[in-house]
Amino acid sequence: MPRRVDDDISKTDFAYQLRLHSLAFLPNINRFIDLKHPKAGRHVLPIMDESGRRMLRGASIDSCLAARAAYEAELAEQKRAERQKANLADRLTPSALAPCRADLDGPAAVIQLAEDFIVQTTRNDGVVFADLIRMGWQAEQLKQHAPAARIVAQRRQEKQMAERGA
Repeated sequence: MPRRVDDDISKTDFAYQLRLHSLAFLPNINRFIDLKHPKAGRHVLPIMDESGRRMLRGASIDSCLAARAAYEAELAEQKRAERQKANLADRLTPSALAPCRADLDGPAAVIQLAEDFIVQTTRNDGVVFADLIRMGWQAEQLKQHAPAARIVAQRRQEKQMAERGA
């Protein structure tokens, strides 16, 4: 009987390709596992010939590599989504969080504290010491700059009221 021409790779080439691509064939369960991503828990079925008795080794290796490429594309998409979330958080953080005021001193502290007084009075019933501390002010700064900041805030509000009335 003439021997059939085999287009598939040999068993030694198959073993070499498995090692080369970090794949393992588990004959007990008739599955391939990707050793490059073992925690993924993905198993790939071998490709069988028409009769279903003989495994096509070359096609099975290609199938495993295609499954790996799809999994790595999925991982890359997840990383891209995480990067996009981090970039959005970085852009929103400056507007959502008040800058630290502990390092302000002198006129800059008075101007910022006056601005905070105005914002606090428009949001709440009045200015509360604890709210200013939460905004990043230190108690010593508040004691030192509060009187001057109140005067500046009052003048700004009076100026705004005069501009609206005119």
